[in-house]
Amino acid sequence: MPPDTSRRMEIAGSPARMLMLGLLGLAMTAGAVPLLVIGWRTGDPLLATVGVAGTLFFGAGSLAIAWRGLSLRGAIVTLTPSGIADRRVARQEIPWRAIESISTWSMHGQRIMVLAVRAEVEASLELTAAARWSRRANRRLGADGLCITPEGLAIAYDDLLAAALAYAEAAHGGPAARTGTAMPE
Repeated sequence: MPPDTSRRMEIAGSPARMLMLGLLGLAMTAGAVPLLVIGWRTGDPLLATVGVAGTLFFGAGSLAIAWRGLSLRGAIVTLTPSGIADRRVARQEIPWRAIESISTWSMHGQRIMVLAVRAEVEASLELTAAARWSRRANRRLGADGLCITPEGLAIAYDDLLAAALAYAEAAHGGPAARTGTAMPE
């Protein structure tokens, strides 16, 4: 059943999903530490480098997941008749009228909703540190826009995309621009 686009739709975080992501991050960190130790003890610079990189990358990711899980309560993503807000991306709502297209970007089985926002509006948004830092890398990987992931949310990707498209279409008074951009799996 399509959402009532005249009302506010709030999507909360999923503590169970955040816990699973945190445990996965800890497992990956734990898997990288032995590579570091073995590389250091054997004098293998490649193994040591992979161990250091894995420990730092997955350790930082685990900390970020823990911080997000502890600090973000209530609605994470909000859809309203006037726009969409994702507290993980920007401090304010992104107006539907400023969104030129909504597409799906996929990599390694993970699907992400990409909002192509008019440049002048995107420049005026107060993006979160994570969104600012990842923007250039995402663009190079093929996700040219503001990325909204269902990871850690209490909603499936298909439902998130369908709701966003319904709200965008209602705001535009007709079908929203939708593209099917995808990266190879």
